[in-house]
Amino acid sequence: MFNTGVYIRFFMYMAGVDIIMVAFSRFVVRHRKAVLVLFLILLIPSVLGIFLTRQNYDILSYMPEYLNSRQGEEILEENFNLSGQAFLVVKDREMWEVKDIKSRIEAVDGVKEVVWIDDFGDIAVPVWFMDAEIRKNFFSGSSTILQIQFDDNARSESTMRAVNEIRKMIDEDMLFGGEPVIMNDLQVITSKEMVYYMIIAVVSIYLILSASMTSFIEPLLFLVSIGIAILLNMGTNVIKGEISFITASIAAVMQLGVSMDYSIFLLHRFEEERQKHANIDEAMVAAMSRTGVAVMGSALTTIAGFVALMFMKNGIGRDLGIVLAKGITFSLLMNITVLPCLILRFSKYADRHRHRPMIPTFRWASQWMVRFRWVFLILIMVLALPSFLAQRNLNYYYSIEHYLPENSRAAGDTDMIRESFMNTEVVYVLIPDGGAIKEKELIGRIEAMDAVDSVMALSTQVDTAIPDSFIPDDVKERYAQGGYRYFEVRLRTPSDDPQTFETVDYIREVTGKMFDEYYVTGSPALTRDLAGLVDADNRTVSVISIGLILLIVGLSFMSLSIPFMLVLVIEMAVWINLSIPYFQGVTVSSMTPMIIGAIQLGATVDYAILFTSRYRENRERIDNGLEAIRQTIEDTGRSVLTSALTMIAATLGIAMIASIKATGELTMMIGRGAAISMALIFLGLPSVFLIFDKLIVWTTKNWARPERSGQ
Repeated sequence: MFNTGVYIRFFMYMAGVDIIMVAFSRFVVRHRKAVLVLFLILLIPSVLGIFLTRQNYDILSYMPEYLNSRQGEEILEENFNLSGQAFLVVKDREMWEVKDIKSRIEAVDGVKEVVWIDDFGDIAVPVWFMDAEIRKNFFSGSSTILQIQFDDNARSESTMRAVNEIRKMIDEDMLFGGEPVIMNDLQVITSKEMVYYMIIAVVSIYLILSASMTSFIEPLLFLVSIGIAILLNMGTNVIKGEISFITASIAAVMQLGVSMDYSIFLLHRFEEERQKHANIDEAMVAAMSRTGVAVMGSALTTIAGFVALMFMKNGIGRDLGIVLAKGITFSLLMNITVLPCLILRFSKYADRHRHRPMIPTFRWASQWMVRFRWVFLILIMVLALPSFLAQRNLNYYYSIEHYLPENSRAAGDTDMIRESFMNTEVVYVLIPDGGAIKEKELIGRIEAMDAVDSVMALSTQVDTAIPDSFIPDDVKERYAQGGYRYFEVRLRTPSDDPQTFETVDYIREVTGKMFDEYYVTGSPALTRDLAGLVDADNRTVSVISIGLILLIVGLSFMSLSIPFMLVLVIEMAVWINLSIPYFQGVTVSSMTPMIIGAIQLGATVDYAILFTSRYRENRERIDNGLEAIRQTIEDTGRSVLTSALTMIAATLGIAMIASIKATGELTMMIGRGAAISMALIFLGLPSVFLIFDKLIVWTTKNWARPERSGQ
């Protein structure tokens, strides 16, 4: 970004990249009308692709397919057609009224069946005469619960339509909750708010760029260029078929905030070249050819952070990583094609609307930062250790219902249903058919767990001594098909409760001792597996992102020491950022540390690279080390501040209005991370460079060796 021309030049020169860039630049400038028309034409299928790309609101569906819980889920769907399940609580109604409600819901397209107490006995018989275990599952005080089973999974379009139809026919005093209802609310909220996200990001970024630049026109050109890149990126997601709602919520905004640097770099260089060339076309060719390598290198570090997300076992990481890496690639393409054409086309208009930059220089600030550098360094070191420990002990939430706002009807109803019946969280246990006696024994062990409310199985409804031929087909087929039989373990605790995790672990342990083949699935089991992936994914993302960026920076500067210094400073910024929720005492999404770690490192290490590049230049001509550092802060201050502010502007505004908790917390932490990274680069990196000056000289090729350090 900006002045990062040292980027991978040592091998790019050998490949003749500069010659290629000059030829390419001349081609783009010469055929600028054709270039603009070409990309405008490409927008047509891209826009269509956006509408054809589905959004997946089921975070558990991104779990690895090799997991026992995922395999069990597939068997349940294939053999028993058990997919999405919702709950409807009806209060103060006669039995015949509830029966009528059940019949009307069963008639809704997309509903497979509605399970109620009339499936187990005659409702003409007084409730208190019915089996106590069955009665407990369906009645609580004056309320009764209906279990609605859909034809398809909880996230499918048919299920969403069915949920909306059911909502239209039920009364306000009824409680309607469960996973499909929650996902429906997520879908509605996300679709409604995404437009506002982009409006806030675009307006905020435009204001910041207008304040930092000398024209009100050029920021518009930036936004148009990156806007085309965003549309191309989101449109090509149709190749994937679907993307997660998290990716859909933040990908466009992230692409806008992260890739704005490339546009700023090109414009700054174009303004410099205009002072040297009488012909505006030649000035643009010079700017493009001399910034191409630097911009590619800057994009490479950012992409490296996103690539690391693709190695997560949790598929959401791969989903987000692919879309963002693809987005940065499109932004890079627009920067070397569309943006130069737009600047040339509208240069006269930009010249007519010039103004003084509103962001001040860093001249006074640079003196202040150098004077108190040791104070800042000590402060950073004091913060580093507790921040590192704190971010390793974050409290996570895993359940989908925690993503909804507190005032969500679906989340509120689901909580009240759970409080009334305490058995809406279901663990499904699949075992080979023919083991009725062993099943009965296993259920007895499971029922002894404190978190278990009840167990529904064929062996709990039909005596194991009764031959299979005597059991009605509809009863048997409900629990035994395709060589498997299953039973439902209904829990008193939420799916992401620690007690639930212990119960799932115990069920797997005792079932594994009794059966060679078994599957434990359902939302609690899937959530337990999701929690088990967090630590492994954290380590994987950290190692890969740090390793790739160390390699890129090392090759850029031909140094063994500088990469570790830059990455360490940014990693400390990441620790501080992630530690704040811990000290606030709040929970965060299980995906947050991985996403923040990769994005903050990949996107903000460019600030450190810019600082280092300029420091290297200043050190070659300034003997005094302190003065070289001060000059570097002054030279890079406005550029880094502008870059960070665009990231902050693209995210914090969204964080303030986002109803989806995960979206709000991710955007808040990304914006806050950019600010923290910027602060540590200016307040910590100067001291690091001065302390390890000799080490840098010894381990870096062609690093300046002034006669006196003056440090």
